Amino acid sequence: MNKEVLYLPREKIREASLRFETPFFLYEERVLRQNCRRVKESFDKRFADFRPLFAVKANPNPDILRIVIEEGFGFDASSLSEAWLAKRLKASGMYTGNYTTEQEFRMAKQAGLILNLDDVSLLPAIERIGVPSMLSFRINPGQGKGGMKSLVLAGKDAKFGVPFQQAPEAYRLAQALGVKRFGMHMMTGSNVLEERYFGTIVQKLLEVVAAVRDEAGVEIEILNMGGGLGVPYRPEHKSLDLDKLVRLVHEVVVRKCQRHGLRSPAIMIEPGRFIGATAGWLVSRVVALKDGYKKYVGLDASSNDMPRPSIYDAYHHLSVLNGERKKERVSVVGRICENNDQFARDRLLPICRVGDLLAIHNCGAHAYAMGHNYNGHPRHAEVLLTLDGTFRKIRRAETLKDLFRTVSV
Repeated sequence: MNKEVLYLPREKIREASLRFETPFFLYEERVLRQNCRRVKESFDKRFADFRPLFAVKANPNPDILRIVIEEGFGFDASSLSEAWLAKRLKASGMYTGNYTTEQEFRMAKQAGLILNLDDVSLLPAIERIGVPSMLSFRINPGQGKGGMKSLVLAGKDAKFGVPFQQAPEAYRLAQALGVKRFGMHMMTGSNVLEERYFGTIVQKLLEVVAAVRDEAGVEIEILNMGGGLGVPYRPEHKSLDLDKLVRLVHEVVVRKCQRHGLRSPAIMIEPGRFIGATAGWLVSRVVALKDGYKKYVGLDASSNDMPRPSIYDAYHHLSVLNGERKKERVSVVGRICENNDQFARDRLLPICRVGDLLAIHNCGAHAYAMGHNYNGHPRHAEVLLTLDGTFRKIRRAETLKDLFRTVSV
C-alpha cells in the first residue's frame, strides 16, 4: 500500500477541527516544501541550468505561492489573475494561455513573464502590445497521454498548441517581428505515472527544436517540458520515480543534442499537482446518515468545495477519523442538488456516526482551485499547518454576503 496516499496528520486534523469550522482545507507546509525540494534536487543533479515553475492553476492561494517561491520556483501562469499574482508576488516564469486576449498578454508582459503562444495567429496581438525580446510557442506533437481521457492535452482532438509541422514557420514569423530569443514548450498530458513517457516528450521536442533551427535558422534557448508529473490517488498505485524520470530525460537530451549538433537548452518544468496534491486534505464532518436503496454518508462538504469526483469521476482516498474498525460499504455524498455530488461510491469504510471527521486525501492541488458556487453554496476556508506545528488561516470561508456582493438584492 502506498504510504504517500495513506499519509494523514490525524492528530493535527483533530486539533484543527476544534479551532476551525468544518469543512476546511488543511495544507501541510512540510510536505509542500519537501515536494518542491524533490523536484529541484532531482533535476539539479543532472541539469546545470534548471528552472522549475509551479503551475499556479493547481493552487493559487498566495501563501502557498510564497512558499514555492521561497523554494526556488517561478510561476507557470495561464490566466489574467495568475499573471497578476506573478506581478504582485514578483515571480518570474512563463505565461501559457490559449485563445488569449490582448488584455492578458499585456498583464503577462508587465509581470515580466515569458510569453508562450498557443498559436501563430496570436502574433498580431503580440505586435500590438510591443514585441518582447524573448518568445516561446507551445507545440502540439499530435499525440498525448494523461491519467484519464480529459487529462490528455495534445493530439488531434486537443485545443492546445501549434501542430509540430507548423513550428518552423511560426518561429520564422516571430523572428521577422523582431523577436531575438526563443523558447519552446510542450504539455501533452496530466497526472502521468510512467517515467519513460517524459523522455518521449523531450525527444519529440528536441526533434522540433532541430527542425526549427534547420528550417528557420532559430536557436531555442529554453525547453519547457511541461508539467504532467503524476501522483498516486489510490493506495495500490505506485509513486513516480523522479530520479529515474530525470535520468531518462537527461539521456535523451545528451543523445539528441549530440546527434543534431544542438546546444543544450535550459530545462524548465511546470508541475502543480506533484507539488501540492499530497500536501492537502479536505476536512469534513458527517452530518447525516441515510439508509435507502444503499447507505449514504452525508457530509457538510460538497462538490462545490472539491469537484474532481463529480467532474472526472476521479478517485480520492477517504479516511474516517474514528476508532471504529468494523466496516461497511457506503457512498459518501455532499449537499448539492446533483446526483454526481458524490465523493465516493460504494466505498468500504469504517462505520460512520454523525459528527465523525472525514478527511479527503490529495486535495492540495486542483481541489479548492476548481471549486464553484453552484446551488448558492459558499466555498470554505483554507488552513496552513506551518513548520512549527501551528495553524494559520490563509483564506476565510465565503459568506452569503460574498455571493451577492456584485449584484443588487
